[in-house]
Amino acid sequence: MAAGPSYINLSDIKIDEETWLRGPTIYGMEFFDKHCNFGNEVELTKANLDHLKSQVNDYKPQIPYYVCKMGKTTNNLTRGKMTFNKEYTEEHLKNYLTVPTTIPITSNTNAWVGTRVRINKVATGHAVITTNWPDVVMGAEIKDGDICMFCFYDGTRELGCFVTRLSN
Repeated sequence: MAAGPSYINLSDIKIDEETWLRGPTIYGMEFFDKHCNFGNEVELTKANLDHLKSQVNDYKPQIPYYVCKMGKTTNNLTRGKMTFNKEYTEEHLKNYLTVPTTIPITSNTNAWVGTRVRINKVATGHAVITTNWPDVVMGAEIKDGDICMFCFYDGTRELGCFVTRLSN
């Protein structure tokens, strides 16, 4: 039987005095950690951490936040897409993605963005946002290396999403 991933508790360990590390197998014991899923390794600055703490303190979602560092594939304005890891998809999104669907997505980072995007569970088990994702990236001014937080919510009739770029 294969062993599962090993997890590292870094709740009190910092990279330096102003940077904390989180990731898929790196978790902390802060109150916000139980409300977040980190899609990739993320270095949180004090400003990021304060923003995240404030957001979680204001709203504890039914579906945990998905926090990740944005990269080149995500930010490509012609063929960009946003991919969510398999574990998060399986645990939190799969019941909404039995068929490809469009969902509302909004952001109030710098400028208000509101559109509908296509989200689908692909053969690899990941959820992927495609259609209109570049509009969100451009409107919210998301750049390579930005840390974003996705809040999926169960609307009255459909899944929805709110994306926030954490403070730098």
